[in-house]
Amino acid sequence: MAVLKCAKSSAFDDGRAWQAALVAFGVYAELKNVILIDRDVAVFDTDDGLWAMQTCMQGDVDIITIPGVAGHVLDPIQGPDYNPALPALGTTAKTIFDASVPFRLAAAFERARFEDVDPRPYAPELDLPYA
Repeated sequence: MAVLKCAKSSAFDDGRAWQAALVAFGVYAELKNVILIDRDVAVFDTDDGLWAMQTCMQGDVDIITIPGVAGHVLDPIQGPDYNPALPALGTTAKTIFDASVPFRLAAAFERARFEDVDPRPYAPELDLPYA
């Protein structure tokens, strides 16, 4: 799986993000899934990536599936035993999950900011550290 961070500066960049995912599939043939995220999402933070998928992605619009392409022969679900419609071992579907905000809607997707709260008064028995 790959996570690609998108820095969109125009509506045209919505399509370019999808093209970047296709390039990633071309560069690394065994790659199976690509998640597109915005510049405010941390690439190496799984929770942040899941937040983006939960709040910035709609399944019927933002998931692109590319069926019947070469994958990795050691992946056990990429073959006729898993899916009889697949012609050979190593055949799979690749998926782009576009969890980036469409450029035209960027202003409506500002993240909520939360104040820092000292948890110690609410759960003193836990002896929580607070910096």
